[in-house]
Amino acid sequence: MRLYPPRVGIPGTDRQVRTISSAPTSTAVAEPVTTVEPSVTPPRAASRLAVVDGLRLLAAFSVLAYHYTGINRDYWGAKPLVEFPTLHHLSRYGYLGVELFFLISGFVILMTAYDRTVQSFISSRVARLYPAYWVAILITFPLQQFWTGGRTPTFLEALGNLTMVQNAYGLTDVQGAFWTLWVELRFYLLIGVLMVVGMTRGRLLAFAVLWPVIGQVADNNGSSILSALLIPSYAPYFSAGIVLFLLSTDRRNLACWLALGFTGVLSVAQAAGYAERASQLTGARVSPVVTGGAVVVMLLVLLACTHGPLSRIRWGWLTFAGALTYPLYLIHENVGWFVIHRTRGALGPWGAVLAASVVVLVGATLLYRLVEKPFGGRLRKATLAMLRPVERRPEVPAPA
Repeated sequence: MRLYPPRVGIPGTDRQVRTISSAPTSTAVAEPVTTVEPSVTPPRAASRLAVVDGLRLLAAFSVLAYHYTGINRDYWGAKPLVEFPTLHHLSRYGYLGVELFFLISGFVILMTAYDRTVQSFISSRVARLYPAYWVAILITFPLQQFWTGGRTPTFLEALGNLTMVQNAYGLTDVQGAFWTLWVELRFYLLIGVLMVVGMTRGRLLAFAVLWPVIGQVADNNGSSILSALLIPSYAPYFSAGIVLFLLSTDRRNLACWLALGFTGVLSVAQAAGYAERASQLTGARVSPVVTGGAVVVMLLVLLACTHGPLSRIRWGWLTFAGALTYPLYLIHENVGWFVIHRTRGALGPWGAVLAASVVVLVGATLLYRLVEKPFGGRLRKATLAMLRPVERRPEVPAPA
């Protein structure tokens, strides 16, 4: 991200050039006066928001705790509520880490897209998502061939997973956590469309408010195509993140604060509505009041991390922690459960969870250092070169 004003729009008002013609008072023709509305630079465009990186790692550990000690699985031989009677009161809510991911994504992806071309945006997303993802599949699928405790996708399904659009074709995810990537991809598609149309404050604000509503209406009326594209179950979280981005460029904008309240209410409603399903998955009551309250807290924390003193924190370890989030999320489930399955007898429940956590953290670090760092930049450059339009040389007329 660069510090100069973005090319695609002005996050203060809709970018437009106004031409004001003065009414002539004489026979002389008045010169048109052209004014351009002032631009606003995206927040912290030159550097990462380190505290937000820390929040991403917190979200990843929340999901990890949910999968290891919250949701019902056969690996323990008993319900997690029995194995972890105290921790389970908290870890049963760990799935809300995914909602936090989506909130953060709404904010961060807008920062990424706001000052870029569509080609640059696509290449950055391809480079960020695919290298570690491909290696995670290459690690997980062979593991699933001799350990039957996890998922058992076929070879063709594993090949389909390499595209990251396997859910569109009804193929089994190699790891259960991969479903969120399909949600993210559809969000990126919508942002790409906005980039083509042209990003302005007004358009972004209208999109953030209308998107979840239209998506829910489509879902309620059985419009499967629109519902699939607009992801109504998670649109409010992304939309709230988008509004937080807009607020970071103009904190006094009343429309943005109203939009944050609107998308926040929709997010709370979505989270509370999922509580019954979460209760079935965890074998214990998940309170809709607690889930709704947790979403409010997440919004307030993200607001604090993107505005004011917290946004100025530059601790290097937070940035490194944020870099580990994606590879940790990719490998934690099946690899972690394999470690738990093999060590629970010797180490006990707590020791097995600790061993699994250490193994996946080490694996995430290796994925980051050996895969993402050396190959991400290369893939980005290659993708950008492929998407760059071919310049046609002007035809030189043949000599007469």
